[in-house]
Amino acid sequence: MIKWLLSMKILYGITKSNFGGAQRYVYELAVEAKKLDHNVAVLCGGNGPLAQKLKAENIRVITIPGFGRDMALLADVSHLLFIIKTVWREKPDVFHISSAKMGGAGIFSGRLLGIRKIIFTAHGWAFNEPRPAWQKVLIKFFTWVTILSAHKTIFVSEKTKKDAERWPFIKNKLTVIHNGISRFNLAQREDVSFTVGTIAELHRIKGLDILLKAWNKFHKKHPEAKLVIMGTGEEKENLETQAQELGITDSVNFKGYVENAKQYLSSFDIFVLPSRSEAMPYTLLEAGLAELPVIATSVGGIPEVIESGINGVLVPAEEEEALFSTLVLLAEDEELRKRLGTNLKSSVQEDFSFEKMVKNTFALY
Repeated sequence: MIKWLLSMKILYGITKSNFGGAQRYVYELAVEAKKLDHNVAVLCGGNGPLAQKLKAENIRVITIPGFGRDMALLADVSHLLFIIKTVWREKPDVFHISSAKMGGAGIFSGRLLGIRKIIFTAHGWAFNEPRPAWQKVLIKFFTWVTILSAHKTIFVSEKTKKDAERWPFIKNKLTVIHNGISRFNLAQREDVSFTVGTIAELHRIKGLDILLKAWNKFHKKHPEAKLVIMGTGEEKENLETQAQELGITDSVNFKGYVENAKQYLSSFDIFVLPSRSEAMPYTLLEAGLAELPVIATSVGGIPEVIESGINGVLVPAEEEEALFSTLVLLAEDEELRKRLGTNLKSSVQEDFSFEKMVKNTFALY
């Protein structure tokens, strides 16, 4: 068939324009769709790194002024009207939405205007985060409405799907497509100091406060070691204050936002992901391709990647003692680190390919 006959108009939507996992997902799908000669645009709040990266790829970005994760009733009415007008003007064949707030507003707009195919990707559940019970109930209800109203919902992990699959009237709308990753180049290592590191948004859900508590104990045993944290976010000042109060600022380096951070995984000896909640984190897959030994919490889709003791080590969330003792174990056993890293690289290459993710996603369009 002639290629242009397959061309579609695809509108991607996401709440924030920072560059976390969900934004990376949107970016990579948008870039691949453009390579296939589809007409692609991305609707998002703000003009952050996601918007800048998309523009660098000559992908149209439609910015929703003031649109963010926090709720603001009067402002959000205006945001909803903006989204409705945008969807009406764009008239996409496919409206692919990520993140909860854009999910609700986008699906309402898409259904109102009769969009042919509305896809929602669930990157994780806010009701799994530590929050009051009444908030969890409301979030679950609106999430159910979002899934019910979408033509298809993609889950990036089996665990994410399991959390929702028993809800009524949605069984045939659900599919799992794991995040995928392509090979990438690593920078040459310059600092030979023993280094533990992570790449994460500085948000409470990432459990970095637990990591700092564990590090406080670990550093007393291994005073030569360094902890590197790449990423930025709302918890930056709190985490820096915590490090000062613990007296570990000399051994902890908050790098902030690092462009193409994954290339610097070569500077780590151990990668740590101490999250309280996750779906299918890209950084875990990146650490695997970098052949790093990984310590991660047994939450969300992480156990779908890490088989504890085989290709990494899983510890309970919130357990600083377990994290501390595992850091000590890996720091003092180089052969174990090598074995875990080698095994993780093999499993990521085999089960989490970028090509497979793109093929299965576009098949839904």
